[in-house]
Amino acid sequence: MARLYFNTRDEMTCVETDNIALVKADGNYSKIVYINGRQINITFGISKMDEILKENNDKRNKFVKVGRSYIINHYFVFKIEPLKLQMILSDGDKNNIKVSLPKQTLKAYKDAISMKNKKNH
Repeated sequence: MARLYFNTRDEMTCVETDNIALVKADGNYSKIVYINGRQINITFGISKMDEILKENNDKRNKFVKVGRSYIINHYFVFKIEPLKLQMILSDGDKNNIKVSLPKQTLKAYKDAISMKNKKNH
């Protein structure tokens, strides 16, 4: 299981990347949300988190920045509903997270996934 360690002056936080469903911008901080709903605040902004996740990600490239405020683990994407302005992330079991996003952002992400799937088939 891949782990990231975030060090500050006063503490260190260990984050298991395989269970991250999303990262949400929270001012100058980021909120890491696990698929089970657990949340951890990190003292880095969303752009820095995007950079850290890309640097430490394996070849699967599971993290994608969606809009200005979210980084999602696309392995947990279950449903994209542009008309309802939401994306549902799921582990296929009991854990589901609804993410509210603008229609244009959802449509662009949905189209990108559709294009990628066409290329792979």
